[in-house]
Amino acid sequence: MKHLGWLLAALTLLSGCGSAIGPDQADGSDCNFTAADTACGPASFCDPGEPRPGGGYLRKREHGLTGDKTHVVGICRLKGAPGAVCLGKDQCVSAHCLHPGAAPTIGSKGVCQ
Repeated sequence: MKHLGWLLAALTLLSGCGSAIGPDQADGSDCNFTAADTACGPASFCDPGEPRPGGGYLRKREHGLTGDKTHVVGICRLKGAPGAVCLGKDQCVSAHCLHPGAAPTIGSKGVCQ
C-alpha cells in the first residue's frame, strides 16, 4: 500500500506538466503563441512581447509527459483601434498594420489603419 501512494503521487506530478496552453484564452491570460490564430478570442491577439536581442522570445512553456515539448508564451491583448502601434495585421481590428516607407525593417512598428 505504501508504494501505491508513491506511484500515484509520481503519476500526478508527471501528468501535471501535461499539454500546451489551450485556445480561446481571455484577455490578460497566458496564450500559446505557436497557435496565434486561435490562442485568444476573436477580438484579441497573442502578444509574445519583445524578442531578445540574440533572437527568440523570453517566455516559453515546457509540456508533454516528460517536458520534451515547448512553445512560446504570450499574453492575450485586445486588437488595436486605428492609430494604435502594431507589428502585424493580427494586432489590428482592421487587419491592416501600416509601416512608413517602401520596405520597413523586420520588427519595425507600424500603425493600425
